[in-house]
Amino acid sequence: MGGQSHPRGRLRSAIGVVGVWAVTRAVFVLIYANVINAPVGNVFADVALYRRWTDALLDWQVPHDDPMWQYPPGAAALFRSLRHVAGDPVGSYEITFFTLALVADLLVLLTLLRLARGDGLLLGAGAWAVVVPLLNLLTYARYDIFVTAAAVIALAAMLRRPVVAGAALGIGALIKVWPAVLLIAARPFGGLRPILTGFVVTLAALGGALTLAFTGAWSGFTGNQADRGLQIESIGATPLVLARLGDRTIDVRYTYGAMEFVDHPLVRPVAIGLPVLTVLGLGALGLWWLVSGRRRIWTGTFGFDVALLALLTTVVTSRVFSPQYMLWLIGVAAVCLTRRDTTQRVASALIMVATALTSALFPWYYAQVSTDPDWPGTVLLVVRNVVVVAALGTGFHALTRRARERTAGGSAVRLSPV
Repeated sequence: MGGQSHPRGRLRSAIGVVGVWAVTRAVFVLIYANVINAPVGNVFADVALYRRWTDALLDWQVPHDDPMWQYPPGAAALFRSLRHVAGDPVGSYEITFFTLALVADLLVLLTLLRLARGDGLLLGAGAWAVVVPLLNLLTYARYDIFVTAAAVIALAAMLRRPVVAGAALGIGALIKVWPAVLLIAARPFGGLRPILTGFVVTLAALGGALTLAFTGAWSGFTGNQADRGLQIESIGATPLVLARLGDRTIDVRYTYGAMEFVDHPLVRPVAIGLPVLTVLGLGALGLWWLVSGRRRIWTGTFGFDVALLALLTTVVTSRVFSPQYMLWLIGVAAVCLTRRDTTQRVASALIMVATALTSALFPWYYAQVSTDPDWPGTVLLVVRNVVVVAALGTGFHALTRRARERTAGGSAVRLSPV
């Protein structure tokens, strides 16, 4: 998908990628339209929850009393806006959500195809078209696709339209926080300034307006999110997942919308330690970013690669690792795969493998990890977590090796268009 250099060959390849996207998404359309029976239970359970929340959001009240509400106010604005578009007829919210999620998915594809123009590769768009369906029905049944679209658009705009990139990251951060770590894709100092300007202005203006508009705008995010325990799928919980095979008394409960370890002596230290590791990991990567930005050649590809490592660091050290988080990683990895000189091909391949494992785990083997521990599901989860950690390790090794090679050729910073 990425090797065609002749214009006609590239056009045929691009049409092929769009065709794969259209065929795979048509299957999902048929499932959501009930033409094909869904292979799982209630497809729209989470979307139905979003709609229930809008009963309060229409009165500018954030549903902070619901422990499952753990989001910044941008999410409240998104859910409320969808309710206005959908209206009140039964089922209209779900139809509207799916339709707009499909549009966001297409927007990501088109952004990746645009990045592939010139000397870029179609591999990123192809990966997005093929790998996203591995997440089964989660892509259009949870709102992470909207945040991922904002992140991919921001990365694509990073060097040519830096203020727009910063604004897109600001919007994404107000909806689900994690896009903020992608600021690291900017060249340190001079390259960061316009992107940071767009980010801060958007965060201040839009965030301020939402804070004033919604009563208790941040309460659910700062309260319920902070009170969460250790989700069983998280990488930090892996030792306890293995221990449960031999000790069924280790307690797992459904709380804050997920299955979490609660009473084991290791839970509190790990739950406290993981955010510390997030800060330390991102801090160490940020320090390396600052040093590299001054001493090494800086390109758009280099920024994309660093952004993927920042996101992997965030996911690996998180107390929560819901299956839809893989969508974030697929999106940023696909951006890297549009560049010929990316260092993250192995890391991206591992992310794709982890996505397939996640798809098998959730929902097919999830009970063997949560309610009825057994070897197949447990091994599947452990292997998935090991693969994600390996993606972080191999990605950082490849990036630092490339940086050393470029240092040998000179220390000037060169801005390269993406």
